[in-house]
Amino acid sequence: MNRLTAIGLASLVAYGLLLTTKYMGVVSAAREDAGSISALREGRIVGSAVIGAPSEEPVAKRVVLPLPVPRTEPMRASVTALDFRAARDLKAFADGLSSRRASLSGDERYHLAKALEECQFTTTVNEDLAAYSAKQRRQFLAGLTAGDANNPRRIAAYDAVDNTQRCMRFQGAKISQKEIEDLYLSAAQQGDARAQARILVAELTVKSRSVAADTPVGSRIGDQMAQMIALLESGDPESMMIVGGFLSQSAVASSLHIGPNGEIPEPSAFLGAFSLVACDLGPDCVQLSREPQMACAYGGYCDSGSFEELYYNFMATPYTYMQAVRYRNLIMTAINTRNWSLIGLTPPVASSTAPPQ
Repeated sequence: MNRLTAIGLASLVAYGLLLTTKYMGVVSAAREDAGSISALREGRIVGSAVIGAPSEEPVAKRVVLPLPVPRTEPMRASVTALDFRAARDLKAFADGLSSRRASLSGDERYHLAKALEECQFTTTVNEDLAAYSAKQRRQFLAGLTAGDANNPRRIAAYDAVDNTQRCMRFQGAKISQKEIEDLYLSAAQQGDARAQARILVAELTVKSRSVAADTPVGSRIGDQMAQMIALLESGDPESMMIVGGFLSQSAVASSLHIGPNGEIPEPSAFLGAFSLVACDLGPDCVQLSREPQMACAYGGYCDSGSFEELYYNFMATPYTYMQAVRYRNLIMTAINTRNWSLIGLTPPVASSTAPPQ
């Protein structure tokens, strides 16, 4: 398949999310394509990764968290992460973890929270979820080209991203928002960088709503700058995506000055750069796995060997890709040299952000 434009992908992703997550509140059936394109550009919709504001609720009080656990080598997905991604029944996955909740690691608490959060939409569904899921799957199958050799792969990809199938046994169960937040908080207190990033970004997003559009990024982040930099230094790919998604929002990116010339980054390319860096840090890119699956299911593009190949051939225009690669080099240099001014961040005290040796 020839390269598609970024806008084309945005419409594609919006359509896929509409089919597979009708009740999740991620994409409204009444939202126009322009809204979905804006959401993609601002970094709020990137597959399964939680980008931008993970929670719309203000955080009642600031929580002092330990430094995130640093990564000394390229991160590989944990057994729990792989089980979460492969699970066709998230109720069984969640029940297994809940049965030993008192002894869960930070990683396990994080994925239990993700499972409950992903399936929380089932608590508000009135119609039979199994019947709805089957109906949507029939509509998807009807849209495939008869005899296309790619169809088995597209069907497998569709099934992998269809949350109505993964969450079916949660229908009728009670999922408390407080329980999800408490799990993320507990994971963060155990040093899980991803949970810490979610909490930080939620706090900063609430704070950003009350500041003027031209407020400098230093004033937006304030005394939480050191925490943000510590998360970037942790080397955790998913926390990189979460923080990068916040920095790539149009309102935030427009207040950044990056590189030696202090340029303002283009938001979609800046988000792409953080995605590429996350894959550099975690070669298996498990946290980004929905992008290849959705491109395969809804676009018939099933042959990407890596996220970068998918991004280059399918997700970005040539110009956006070149910009993203340039920004990627700035981000990697900032991480390796701790010269955070390269990406528009200036820590209050640079040495305070260094992870323990």
